[in-house]
Amino acid sequence: MSRVDNTGGSGFTCDNGTGLVVRTKLNQIVAALSTLNQGSGDPTIGVAAYVPHIDGNTLKIRNSANNAFVTLGDVSATNFGHAGLSAANTFTSTNIFQEDVTFDGATAGRDVVFDRSDNALEFADNAKAIFGTGADLEIFHDASDSIINDAGTGDLKFQLGGSTKFQLASGGVSLTGGAAANITALSDGSTITIDMATACHHSVTLGGNRTFAAPSNQVVGQAGSIFITQDGTGSRTASFNSAFKFVGGTAPTLTTGAGLTDRIDYIILSSNVIHCAVSLDVK
Repeated sequence: MSRVDNTGGSGFTCDNGTGLVVRTKLNQIVAALSTLNQGSGDPTIGVAAYVPHIDGNTLKIRNSANNAFVTLGDVSATNFGHAGLSAANTFTSTNIFQEDVTFDGATAGRDVVFDRSDNALEFADNAKAIFGTGADLEIFHDASDSIINDAGTGDLKFQLGGSTKFQLASGGVSLTGGAAANITALSDGSTITIDMATACHHSVTLGGNRTFAAPSNQVVGQAGSIFITQDGTGSRTASFNSAFKFVGGTAPTLTTGAGLTDRIDYIILSSNVIHCAVSLDVK
């Protein structure tokens, strides 16, 4: 390793002097040039725009503004640690990227980034992962929703162990095997409001006379059951908001026995129009 200093001249400049002094300076300059001014840390002497140097094993060059160094690569690594490319800009060997890698989309804001710190390949909104020769399968986020789209001619299948369990086709949905939905316990209180976004099936044990308010987060077509159980005292009554529509327009009178259960099966026809069928004293 050799770097220039200010002996016999400033940096790479050789001052007039005696033969020995001039020769020593020239030898220093030649040694520095032959090793690309290699040393530890960045040099402070002989620095000028576009002048390279080696800091340990890191090759650097001074920028055009002569106010900072730009790292070019690791001289101890193949291709200075950079990806090897053929004339056709094809990677020619195994390459390891040790920092973030950004794939710049032609449309602004649709980049794909491998974030090293997150250990994740991250897609910006509307940047798509596309599979298949005919671009058949798309997976992306459109800034509002997450979308898996079968844009080809086949069906979209979800498999477990190679066996299709759920299949989306042009004619609808096919399900193989059983399907289960959670039964969510409601909070008992003088007024009970069911949040339809939490589950399809709900249960509650009445600790007093109660009123069922119009459910929140209703979705047309949602269907399920409501299990209403008397507590240990029994004889609890329930009234229902007009959103609940019963056969004949009359709300049911609950079974009064302690610990007994009634079931209301429902389907949401439209906002605040919930058709209900009642099964009393289900045992």
